Amino acid sequence: MSVVIKERPAKNYNADFFSPDHPNLAIEEKSMRIVAVIGAAGGIGAAICKAMLEAGDRVFLLDRDERQERVVNTLATWGERASFVACDLADPGSIAQAFAEIERHGKGLDACINAAGVIRRGRFVEVSGEDLNTMMAVNVTGAFQALQAASRLMMASGGGRIVNVASAHGLRTTAERSTYAMSKGAILALTRALAVELGSHGILVNAVAPGPVATGMQSADSESRRLWQASTPLGRVAVAEEVAHAAAFLASPANTFITGDTLIIDGGASVSLGSPTRGSPTRG
Repeated sequence: MSVVIKERPAKNYNADFFSPDHPNLAIEEKSMRIVAVIGAAGGIGAAICKAMLEAGDRVFLLDRDERQERVVNTLATWGERASFVACDLADPGSIAQAFAEIERHGKGLDACINAAGVIRRGRFVEVSGEDLNTMMAVNVTGAFQALQAASRLMMASGGGRIVNVASAHGLRTTAERSTYAMSKGAILALTRALAVELGSHGILVNAVAPGPVATGMQSADSESRRLWQASTPLGRVAVAEEVAHAAAFLASPANTFITGDTLIIDGGASVSLGSPTRGSPTRG
């Protein structure tokens, strides 16, 4: 990929915040933003695509197969403002080709939302090398390489927004989720590192960390869901649209000063002691 990276001149950060040359407001000048959503066929990814399209953006849907139902529905609904780009995070060549195709579009890249990922369950002492390699190849290495490519395009066009869809498992987890928790913890660390390194280029980098979400990605285990709901102040799991709206804000021009942060979307479970919160009162 041939990209010329523009050096940013020194800015006066005490100047009028709303001046046109403010480094993190520059992308508002475009009438239609260019957005890439990685993992567009997943439940959360598809909801993010819908949120960005409803905001008026031009969205590239990156995933492995355009025949997947959610991709087909999005393309049929939104016409020319939605385009599919084949991208397999387990294949570095596929990643390079995907972002080269976005570059050929010729209008830069304003935001990239990484919503791709695979999930595996298994006892730590029984995790195979193959399962570990698959998890890391997609959730970590592939994400790293995709965000490299996205960042180069944003640096060349003067800034942008990156949002990683991580997981509450990256912060606290349950048994038999060692590989998934490790991979999502790595994404949270990468989010912080990129925020530090890319901020001078006008690129804001954040993550969302959902708890259980009612999508096909999450287990339908009714007992697990019951236990989670019992420890959540709001008494339910999230729906994909709730995660999408949070990610869409962080990826939007409205976000001008939040970077390096992780927004936890778990209905308050992470601040609860785990006692049932609905029904009879609990003792302190």
